[in-house]
Amino acid sequence: MKQAGLDLGSVNTKLVVLENGERVYSQVIPSRFDSVQAGITLINSYVEKHGEKPEKLVVTGYGRVNFPEGRVITEISCQGRGCHAYFPEQMYILDLGGQDAKVIKKNPAGKVVQFIMNDKCAAGTGRFLDVILKGLDLTSEELDLAAVAKPIPINSMCTVFAESEVITMLAKGTPKPEVIAGLFNSTAKRLANFVESVGHPECLIFTGGGAHYSLLVRFLEQELKEKVVIPPEPEMTAALGAALLA
Repeated sequence: MKQAGLDLGSVNTKLVVLENGERVYSQVIPSRFDSVQAGITLINSYVEKHGEKPEKLVVTGYGRVNFPEGRVITEISCQGRGCHAYFPEQMYILDLGGQDAKVIKKNPAGKVVQFIMNDKCAAGTGRFLDVILKGLDLTSEELDLAAVAKPIPINSMCTVFAESEVITMLAKGTPKPEVIAGLFNSTAKRLANFVESVGHPECLIFTGGGAHYSLLVRFLEQELKEKVVIPPEPEMTAALGAALLA
């Protein structure tokens, strides 16, 4: 029997299919402002390749309540279950998505016992970083230099004001690597405070697309003074958790 987890995210939509607890299929496509349609596309693509739909389907993410089939489970529960599959001994999760950030605490059985969410403002989310970094038109060399540069404080965490602050710094001749380092360092400080409002983890699981920023991970470890671990595909953990719950 095959079980599928479909995560209808704000930026990307993900599908994971399991058979006997082992992953046999996964795919990611852009949501393009219509995660429900993206989910339908993923299911149809799977059917075209395998000739039939998975027997069980759990749907999570932003568009879950509007999806025409499957059992609906919140992304909080799915994220907790997916992360538990990789790190059963770690209790705290930071999920940095495109439109929100979540801190989740799970128990030793993988059940969520506490969580908080920032979904009212783009500050400290993947979109906050993406908007400013794209505007900087970075080269790989500049990113490498940022890893060893002294961070310049970014005072505003509002996407609009932070972007303006960055432009002003560059216009005054501040080296771009220092600005980049400052952007990641300021974001890490905000996220660390967010995590510590739930608890003080000895080790933090970091998921979502934001976990791909290695410089953010480094600064986050410095702020928390603890280890940060990342699943092999950090953007896929909610879809995996949904499949496991299916």
